[in-house]
Amino acid sequence: MKKMAVDNRIKPHRPIIMELIGPAGAGKTTLSRALSQRDEDIVIGPDIELRKVSHIPVFIRSISSSAPLFLYQRKSNRQPTWTELKDIAYLKGWPQFLRRRPSNTGKVILLDQGPVFRMATLHEFGPESLMSEASKTWWLHLYEQWASTLDILIWLDTSDAVLMERINTRTKKHDIKGRPELEAQQFLTQYRRSFNAVLTKLKSYNGPTILQFDTSKISIEQIADEILAACKLKHNRS
Repeated sequence: MKKMAVDNRIKPHRPIIMELIGPAGAGKTTLSRALSQRDEDIVIGPDIELRKVSHIPVFIRSISSSAPLFLYQRKSNRQPTWTELKDIAYLKGWPQFLRRRPSNTGKVILLDQGPVFRMATLHEFGPESLMSEASKTWWLHLYEQWASTLDILIWLDTSDAVLMERINTRTKKHDIKGRPELEAQQFLTQYRRSFNAVLTKLKSYNGPTILQFDTSKISIEQIADEILAACKLKHNRS
């Protein structure tokens, strides 16, 4: 007797929003590909692109509302780069953009280099004006709105030695590729510290479910299984 195929796709509910974070070499690209192949309801979330007409108002409103942060800074402080301005616009305006996506699509939106990545990067490497006393309210607003937007955060990581081996043996460029071991370890420590700081803030606002995996101890397929199960549980509760 022919067996009926089991439909394992996520059933239609409101879209779940996930972010995938982790250092280079942790397996983010491989996992993202595996999830997309396993379930067609999982889509890669859009990034802010000024070539798209619908994104321009989001950028203008977000930058305008953030402009006071940069008006009264010391002359020694640098201005934000173009990439940082786009990150600021994304962080300020993207929650509303994502919420406007159709609620009956049943999609799971997977964000790569999403809000946690951008907040951690700006907090650790951004302009000094973002670390000023005047910026505190701005940051708290970001934490609050993204804590209510993100449903699941997937953090991939492994030991420094494994990461460095993966980074050094692949063709893709990276800031610490070929660097001395101590320098690479310092970079990874700083990277993890900045992410932990953001996650602590999100937790204080009852933020997303956090799933952490060591990709040298568990396969990508097993990780995908756990994530799909978490998505279905979120759907059932929504």
